Amino acid sequence: MDKASPAPNKKGHPTRTAPPAKTLATAGAADDRVALEATAYLRGLFQEFEQQKQRYAALTADLLSLEARIELAEKTLCLTRDHLAMAIEKTDSGVPTDWTKILNRVRFVGMRLADACVALLQEHAKMTPKELVYGLNCGMFRFRTNSPLREIHAALLRQNSVKKVGNAWVWAGTSDQIKMRFRVLKTEMTEAPTRPGAVGLEESKS
Repeated sequence: MDKASPAPNKKGHPTRTAPPAKTLATAGAADDRVALEATAYLRGLFQEFEQQKQRYAALTADLLSLEARIELAEKTLCLTRDHLAMAIEKTDSGVPTDWTKILNRVRFVGMRLADACVALLQEHAKMTPKELVYGLNCGMFRFRTNSPLREIHAALLRQNSVKKVGNAWVWAGTSDQIKMRFRVLKTEMTEAPTRPGAVGLEESKS
């Protein structure tokens, strides 16, 4: 027996029947296709990602805090060293020889690399890069990277008082005493942060 055809509408066209509503089993079919193992694997990766993010933030904070403490200790040691050296020069009594050795062990703390290298070359006239590294280490100089030879080469390239002869650096300046200068701290750590729009506000006031 043939199925009954849909009743025509006012224009004579057959009416369209609405599709059957999705049942609960049909709606959950897409969720059933997701494997439990895949969901657990992704959840484990996300948890590890969260832990690594927190660990990275904590290590970064510890690094900046340690850098600040090192710079403060470096400047305090430099001031105390220079004050002790001036007090020794002003005294009339004899100074123990071991005091001079101790002062020489920290003579390059907080100093610019170029000034420290030039001071060593002025004393020894000619030194190889490895000898400069040894002399700087004896004065407790703190290198910025793990490539001290590259730092020394870059620092001495612009110095007019020294020149490169073969594999060694040679002193070519005068006998005047070199003024040891402190190295400049990072600008991003010393400049105070400003709020957005603060510059425009100050300009409007002026």
